[in-house]
Amino acid sequence: MAKRGKGNQFNLQNAARSKVQQTRMPINTAPTDKKGDQYAYLIMFAMLTLSVLLLVGGLYWSVSQIMTATAASPVNWIGFVVGAVTFVLTLLAVRALAWMSVFASVLTATRMLGWKSLETICYKWLPITRSVKIFPGGSVWLATALTQSLVARGQYDKVLTIADEEWTHTGAKPAEAQNLGTLCFTASIADQAKGDLKTALVWNERSLKVLNLMLEQMQNPKKGIMAKVAATQYDKAEGQLRMQLAGAYFNNATMLFNKMEHRKARESYKLAVENAAKAPDFPEKSDIIKAGNEQLGRLKHA
Repeated sequence: MAKRGKGNQFNLQNAARSKVQQTRMPINTAPTDKKGDQYAYLIMFAMLTLSVLLLVGGLYWSVSQIMTATAASPVNWIGFVVGAVTFVLTLLAVRALAWMSVFASVLTATRMLGWKSLETICYKWLPITRSVKIFPGGSVWLATALTQSLVARGQYDKVLTIADEEWTHTGAKPAEAQNLGTLCFTASIADQAKGDLKTALVWNERSLKVLNLMLEQMQNPKKGIMAKVAATQYDKAEGQLRMQLAGAYFNNATMLFNKMEHRKARESYKLAVENAAKAPDFPEKSDIIKAGNEQLGRLKHA
């Protein structure tokens, strides 16, 4: 019995070493796509120019309308209300257009592999979105897009710096912290690639906490019109969450396995397989289920 136990421990150690090898991420050394960069910048500047023109034209017309209405005798209240409403709608439209210029340009850069423009745009807009609420959750979205680009290029220290800054800025706000799941997972990957499993586990556990909270809120929606609208997208949103949870649990299990914390690792592998099975098809789904079941079999008596 003793020999069998030692042999089992030896096999687990060898498996752990193989898992360490698997966690070494391939680094993207490809140059940025220049055409992708050009399109991203073009979209951003075109939409920003349009927003400025809309701001100037909308404010000029609405202020003129208000001044004309108040100068009339008696006051033209209909004209005043129209001018005031136009003023407010102009500001909202400009705000939305400004954010869309960032959103669309980053998406374009991502799809066309123009990582240079993506990172430049994110770096420029991050401090703006943190100081001015152009769009709710805007800084989280930008930080996530930026860290995902950086981690793919092996810029792990930069990833962790940005993640720390965003966690400090947004993590204390419960309403916005629920969007930090993917960012925390990316930071965990960066720490893991650097070999710092202790800190990687902290980030990964934050990711799991946030993603599970989002799933819980989704399964227990609030009442109201917006809740009914959100419910129509429930299946798609839940599927995406399940995919993220499957990856986060598998990542968590791998780190725990490497640390020889086999009971915790077994539970995380189990949850990874369960969430992957409930998720729609995605590239890593079959790999997570297969590898997770293999590890569960290996850890059955651990």
